[in-house]
Amino acid sequence: MTQLTVYFDARCGLCVTMVSWLAGQRQLIPLQCTPKNESADDLVVCADTGEMWSGDAAWLMVIWALDEYRGWSYRLASPELLPFTRQAFATLSANRRLISQWFGLKANAELAAKLGDVTVPECSP
Repeated sequence: MTQLTVYFDARCGLCVTMVSWLAGQRQLIPLQCTPKNESADDLVVCADTGEMWSGDAAWLMVIWALDEYRGWSYRLASPELLPFTRQAFATLSANRRLISQWFGLKANAELAAKLGDVTVPECSP
């Protein structure tokens, strides 16, 4: 598998937000986002190998393709969490800054700025 095509509903607020967000993410498997021509209720993802996913499985494949979220895809694939994949993706994309704070995650620039404020005591012989 070398590419995934993500067919989304251009009239859906979550889908449009997701496509915009995906454009800024590091992708392990390139994602090509394409608006659907026909009316459909759910996200559809197709691999260049012919495999196809829809609904919760499609959302799971989208985050599986992302470098920073692949680990989440495995966790969300568990039977307990799979029915909530779509909600998890919406929460991650809408609240990524808050979630980063919850887990103490910092962007490199922010971490560098904080470390730059630390005074290092001089070594004494």
